[in-house]
Amino acid sequence: MRPRFVAALAVSVAALAAGEARAANPLGTNCTLPSSTALAFGTYNPVSTSPTTAIASVVVTCSAIVSVATNITFVLTLNAGSSGSVTNRTMIGSSNNLPYNVYESASYTTVWDNTVGVSGVVALPGIGVLASNSATVYGYGRILAAQPVAAGLYTDSLTITVTF
Repeated sequence: MRPRFVAALAVSVAALAAGEARAANPLGTNCTLPSSTALAFGTYNPVSTSPTTAIASVVVTCSAIVSVATNITFVLTLNAGSSGSVTNRTMIGSSNNLPYNVYESASYTTVWDNTVGVSGVVALPGIGVLASNSATVYGYGRILAAQPVAAGLYTDSLTITVTF
């Protein structure tokens, strides 16, 4: 029987309080992260010549009192996790660590970091009362091919912060 290599990434969510919003936003602007999906890599094969990838989603919901259609711009940042470095994120295993990273797109060229982050827009309709809408942002995870690790469970926990 071949050993199994399972890689899982738990994502915990943190949001800034509404009082920390920039003054340029409409009255009572509040943005939250009501849901996200885990970045679950599944089984990793260390002798494969192909990287292992996974996709996760984060929902951003914003609300504000608006009288005209308004766009709320937000930025999501992603901390370094257990490695302490956004350029070299690592899942922790019982005997080894497994390097991976999270990227802004499926091209895997720009790491989703804790300074620039990923920006987006929530469009609020102009209805003169409290309006609310959501936008979804995707994160693209990748474990490089042929990393010599022992069979076992590898995990990391990342925190997402929304600034609006």
